[in-house]
Amino acid sequence: MDLTIEDKRERLKDIIKERGIVIKDITLSSNRKSKFYYDIKSIVSEPEGAALIGELMLAHVLKIEPKTMSVGGLESGAIAIATAIVCSSYLLTPTSRVSAFFVRKNVKTYGLEKMIEGIVKDPVAVVDDVITTGKSVLDAVAAVRNQGFRNINIVSVIDRETKENLLDQNNLQFHSLFKHSEFAEYINSRLVES
Repeated sequence: MDLTIEDKRERLKDIIKERGIVIKDITLSSNRKSKFYYDIKSIVSEPEGAALIGELMLAHVLKIEPKTMSVGGLESGAIAIATAIVCSSYLLTPTSRVSAFFVRKNVKTYGLEKMIEGIVKDPVAVVDDVITTGKSVLDAVAAVRNQGFRNINIVSVIDRETKENLLDQNNLQFHSLFKHSEFAEYINSRLVES
């Protein structure tokens, strides 16, 4: 039996609950403290998770902008996500497939000295695993804009729904497969247990 997109979304949500939420005092990349961590990198590093994230993110990206030509974002969070999306797009017609890129945190000082590696074409989707403050996405958007690209959408696997979101502060609309509020009850019950 073929699963619907909604079935696949529910399966991915279950996988995130099972293996992608770590209950632990942790410092996030934003330097804020948290009692839990969304470990999407480990999920996109195994076959089922990568397939689901690739297919669901591709569908979400194309729903927002059907003519999207490339996906990518800041190293390292966006690399596996973008790769999964590109692999899923191979099943589409050749004109609907997307290419991938990633933005370096620092310009390479050797070789071609590129800030952006891969293939960037308009329209662009900047992707990430988790948006907390949105700084890494904002850095990726700035680098892509600096290369002359203007038709940019932003899509993450999870939006942590923090109040201090730089994307909101910069009036940048963004989308996500999941919102933290969809996992909050589950996380709170795990926190009570620990």
